[in-house]
Amino acid sequence: MKKTVKRIPEGDAIKDNASMTMEQYSKTMKKQLWQEYLRFADNVIKKVSPAQNSRVLEIGPGPGWAGISLLLKRDDMILEAIEPSSDMIRVASNNAIREGVSDRIKYKEGIAEEMKDIPDHHYDLLISRDSLHHWTDPEKVFRQITRILKDNGKVYIHDHRRDISLHGKIIVNVIGVLFAGKMAKYWKSSIAAAYTKEEIEIILQKAGCQNWKVETNLLDLTILED
Repeated sequence: MKKTVKRIPEGDAIKDNASMTMEQYSKTMKKQLWQEYLRFADNVIKKVSPAQNSRVLEIGPGPGWAGISLLLKRDDMILEAIEPSSDMIRVASNNAIREGVSDRIKYKEGIAEEMKDIPDHHYDLLISRDSLHHWTDPEKVFRQITRILKDNGKVYIHDHRRDISLHGKIIVNVIGVLFAGKMAKYWKSSIAAAYTKEEIEIILQKAGCQNWKVETNLLDLTILED
């Protein structure tokens, strides 16, 4: 494993605070990243080919835009989501109403490490965007995912990568600040809390996820089972 900067955990779920409500957070994220959310949905559809009428579980939806974008592109799907922040659930629920997909989304407060109440082989697809670096025990989560997915279930997990190159650092520290403004600090802390491809591959091996693979690009990594 190549040497890289030590991981710095990001901490608890994002909630309303003195500097920003989650409504403000949500509005900013949609304005700046809506095309990325749509691209995420396109990649899920293209790379893992979810079955028709899939029952989907989303881990860490935050303001809900990733899952909502998927349902906007696939009107045959229904989605349930686990989110540790009650403030985010409030915002995501309202976003789903405004986007016209609330009848196909159900949000539940909880953490990814505790999914014992979900039956075995219950979901056709598991998605997550920019939540992995918040998980306190990824190995435990991956084991739970393999339990709750159907035998032919699909996985698509997208997150930042910590071992970004000099080019990536320039994007984050220069272009990112200009583009994201005050949200840039969240991006930087998320990258510092993220994993490398090699770290994830080791965790997946320990969790028994033999058929999963990890893909990377300049700034991010994706875990998928197709």
